[in-house]
Amino acid sequence: MREPSEFIEPLGAIFDELGAAWTVIGALAAGRYRATPRMTTDADFLVERVPGLVERLTAEGFDVRVMSAHGEEPHVLFVRGDGMKADILLPVVEYQELAIARSERHFLTVEDVIVHKLIAWRPRDRDDIASILQTGRPFDRSYVEHWATEWDVHDRWDQIK
Repeated sequence: MREPSEFIEPLGAIFDELGAAWTVIGALAAGRYRATPRMTTDADFLVERVPGLVERLTAEGFDVRVMSAHGEEPHVLFVRGDGMKADILLPVVEYQELAIARSERHFLTVEDVIVHKLIAWRPRDRDDIASILQTGRPFDRSYVEHWATEWDVHDRWDQIK
């Protein structure tokens, strides 16, 4: 199995080739802001919907499993192959499009990492937030507060901060 950070360049090149806006999310994005590193086995991306993405990934030799609710557009692509394991989320709400637009050098901003982790709220997500807060890194708290309220996870934010 390859190091997940190695997946960014080849997949990013495909996204760029197709003209898709994209950003790294998940543990790799959180790792940019954490006080201490955390292991992960995959790379997670948030990628603008563009025609031909699945076909292009398949042409590169990847096995692509498309996930969607019945009658809805796909929302996740599970991409595997060549020692690579990546999950590609496709925006289904306006906030996801905003997070892509706000990204810095194809990585979620610290604020959007925190918001994503508040929504997911698994033990590792809580640990990511705690580690980020431990660094004392400045960030736009009002932005996090706004989206915590919008996503109805303000209680989680109050608990962890």
